[in-house]
Amino acid sequence: MRTEIIHFQSEGDTCAGTIYRPEGDGPFPAVLLSHGFGAVRTMRNIPEVATLLAEAGILALAIDFRYLGDSGGEPRQQVRPTAQRQDLGNALSYLETREDVRADRLGLWGTSFSGGQSLRIAAFDKRVKALVAQVPATDLYRQIKFEAPPEHRKLLESTIAAERPRHFGQLAPATMKLADEDGKPSVFGVESWEWAQNNVREHETFHNAVTVSSLEEALQTAPADYIESIAPTPLLVIMAEPDKTVLTKFTKAAFERAGEPKKLITYAGLHYDVYDKPEILAMASKAARDWFVTYLTT
Repeated sequence: MRTEIIHFQSEGDTCAGTIYRPEGDGPFPAVLLSHGFGAVRTMRNIPEVATLLAEAGILALAIDFRYLGDSGGEPRQQVRPTAQRQDLGNALSYLETREDVRADRLGLWGTSFSGGQSLRIAAFDKRVKALVAQVPATDLYRQIKFEAPPEHRKLLESTIAAERPRHFGQLAPATMKLADEDGKPSVFGVESWEWAQNNVREHETFHNAVTVSSLEEALQTAPADYIESIAPTPLLVIMAEPDKTVLTKFTKAAFERAGEPKKLITYAGLHYDVYDKPEILAMASKAARDWFVTYLTT
């Protein structure tokens, strides 16, 4: 296996990616990988999954979305669902142009927020021949509107409302921490604090912040509304139980509505354990590899 830094154009800006290429001439099946809300491509478990895929003869492309990491776009630290879906579609188109890729054997892997966005991509873009959604954010709209603690929901709503006059006045966007210590306002809350701190130390392109204007669009997303349209694309969902970050009740309900072929893997642990606990990380990474080997190489 060898790695290669690549760039491709997405709606006028440049996206950065890392290719994990198997040995040999190809052409190879290929899988596109993307990380969660505000995260970047060097963070676990993207390198682990990509390496396993390349060792199994599948080319992997891990990308940074626009406005994040090594990719272009201003203002920085935006998480815009529509833009991210455009980036995923353009990354699939980039893979189609490569002579070492089999354009008829493309897969999609997403985790957390991008796990949800990948569900919606696969529902409409039938270039995707196999999908893995890991701890996916399937319905942030209903989760925040109806399940979040009232004080957290009011904090998000008031923060978003305060940003609208700034946006109208064309001022530089305000930012909000993704995670912070207990008692301090943040997008995810204290349960994500250790994860955020570790990744700030380990990955220089990751920042524990997101523009407030990103929240308004993100909190209106419900990608599982389209899950019935994914079939017959094979779908693997990897879910935490309990998951305090993306609620399992929405993941389970969405999976039940999905068509065959499909598989649900549930691990005992929290949302971030799939990145931070070696045994869970290894299990989920191998399960994803096996899914793509089954449906992209045979």
